Amino acid sequence: MTLLRIDGSEYPQNKQDVRLRELAPRDELSDIIREATQSVENQLAIEDAGWINLSGQTGEVITSAERITNLKLSRLYAVKDPLGKQSIRLWTDYTFGTGMVWSVPDAEKEGKATNDVLQAFWNAPENKPVLSPRGQRKSSDKLLIDGEIYFAIFLGPNGKTTIRYIDPLEITEIITDQDDKEKVLYYKRAWSTPQGKLETTIYRSSTNIKGEPGIDSAGASVQKNDEALVYHLTYNTTTQRGNPLLLPALDWIKQYRRFLSSRIAVMLALARFAWRTKVDGGAAAVEAIKAVTEGKTPNAGSTIVENLGSDTTPIKTESGASAAYRDGKMIQHQVFATVGIPEQYFGDISTGNLATAKTVELPMLKMFESYQAIWDGAYQDIDEIVLAHNNIPPSKWYVDRDFPSIDAYDVASFAKAIMDTVATFPEFANSPEVMQVALMNLGIDDPAEVIAAMEEELEKNPPAPATEANILKAVKLLREAIRNKEL
Repeated sequence: MTLLRIDGSEYPQNKQDVRLRELAPRDELSDIIREATQSVENQLAIEDAGWINLSGQTGEVITSAERITNLKLSRLYAVKDPLGKQSIRLWTDYTFGTGMVWSVPDAEKEGKATNDVLQAFWNAPENKPVLSPRGQRKSSDKLLIDGEIYFAIFLGPNGKTTIRYIDPLEITEIITDQDDKEKVLYYKRAWSTPQGKLETTIYRSSTNIKGEPGIDSAGASVQKNDEALVYHLTYNTTTQRGNPLLLPALDWIKQYRRFLSSRIAVMLALARFAWRTKVDGGAAAVEAIKAVTEGKTPNAGSTIVENLGSDTTPIKTESGASAAYRDGKMIQHQVFATVGIPEQYFGDISTGNLATAKTVELPMLKMFESYQAIWDGAYQDIDEIVLAHNNIPPSKWYVDRDFPSIDAYDVASFAKAIMDTVATFPEFANSPEVMQVALMNLGIDDPAEVIAAMEEELEKNPPAPATEANILKAVKLLREAIRNKEL
């Protein structure tokens, strides 16, 4: 749509706004079909406007305006497009599942202070929107869709800590040490209140707790004016700002939507005329037949009665579905390659079997393990900020974190490995870490709570000395639990 001034002249249009408007998915089918007939050259012209001349440039390959456009498109496709939504859902499902759990070694003795501080932080009602299993999934979605996530950490009195999100679109500048670009000092934020008032503030980086002064892009001296610390986690990038997981696939997703829209347009066109009637006679005879049948839809199984002057036969149409299926696959594969997930995970199970699943799932396993490691490190960094705020010495900062098993086929083999290990090293059976991992693989939602209840029960009713009968009974119960889980 072209905006006009009062005098009839056109407003100048921002290139990024044009690209966002052109690439954004539509809800109305008619708009999609009409869009499918637009000039390809127009799309290419818009894309050419976004290219950057790399000669003589260093640093960011994608401009700030392009980054914002990509982020908005990623948010749209992650919600409205089936391929985009399934990609984000699979990444988060495989990585977090029912949620990451953690434990502190020797939580009742040497690790009690550490455990008490982290329990208060992770279980605080105000922090559950970010740290609960639901919050962990939300954090993962934000990182994958936006390419970066900003946690605002508020260090309150008496060791209390609150954590919140900051929208990446509100972070306008990252201020670093002039001699060390990897050393981030401050983050500038600008946002509008619900009343429309523009607010700005500056946060310290989580690595600049003491507030070392810095200099912004305008050459002005910068110091904190907000008490929050910002922890910044990026993904899919080699620079300061992150990029969405879907970034390389955004244009391909758009073209696939256009491709399907074109197919719909073809099918609708072919469906307009289903029957052909030959009339023996002139224009008057043709008009007479049209007057009887035009604009009327006969019921299924109806009989058409004709004389020898007309002959009605069905129109045979070739939709080219087989060729279109192959063409669509070529476009889809660009999306699959971007997110690292094979096509059978996007609804077409005919392309996969057990043999291919075992070969293609190893790269997926490594990919999601790497993503789990990123979050393991992020949560460790955040916990250390909380522990330091509560004066816990660094020697007691270790926390054991366990993510849900990625491979769905290893439940039985994992249980057998535990039984074989315990048979050789009986002391492993009393290890909270071993019990926590075993319960997670059996599908227990809150292993820490189950272990605590087990320990409390053992204190009240100490077990009898281990006998062969007791061991066989325990193995039988574990096998039954695994079998029920698989069913």
